[in-house]
Amino acid sequence: MATRLALFSWLVGPFGLLLLAGCNNVFAPKYRVLVDAIAAPEVPAPAVGKSYRLLARKSTVTGQQSQVEVIKACVDAALAGKGMFEAPAGVPPDVFIEVGFGVAATPRVDATSRETFLQLAARANASRGIDKGAGPEIWDVRVAVVGISGRMETAMPLLAAVAADHIGRDTKLETKIEVPQNAEVIGSVRAGAIRTLEGGATPRTPASAGAAVNPVRAD
Repeated sequence: MATRLALFSWLVGPFGLLLLAGCNNVFAPKYRVLVDAIAAPEVPAPAVGKSYRLLARKSTVTGQQSQVEVIKACVDAALAGKGMFEAPAGVPPDVFIEVGFGVAATPRVDATSRETFLQLAARANASRGIDKGAGPEIWDVRVAVVGISGRMETAMPLLAAVAADHIGRDTKLETKIEVPQNAEVIGSVRAGAIRTLEGGATPRTPASAGAAVNPVRAD
């Protein structure tokens, strides 16, 4: 029980509690997320049934192992929602996905201006390697939200959901979107991550695979 409460507090926190408040709170604004996505036009984006293997970007992944595990669980849950699955050990994945995350800010910047980000960059695995991707990059998505004062993990269900929704898209330039607080997919990502961290089954593709966060483009 204690483990469950600890994991829930990491993934929910004050930020997550606002998400759980839903549309009944008329005073709660939508969350503004920055999205910068590119995709190779000659290579189709991964689709339902494609396998992947996550690789940590060493330049940004510097946190404790528990932090890395929480973020991986969120990414896995978000990709499962798009019909993808993690390749079993010893099996070549269809794509390698490099994961970067962190807080882009200087020590003098206050919490309301700090940018918490998640970046997923995929390479095709034409050589059918096991541990490293050397193929062409097929898509790269960077998403960020400003104003997270607590642990960065609390923003990851939102960021992972938005990132997964923009796989294979090309925004041309960085775009600001507004995500409804009560977007069902965000709660699904959080719940799937918690199940994984508690030792439950690996997130499976839900019947509604491909559901979007239904963002509204901000001005």
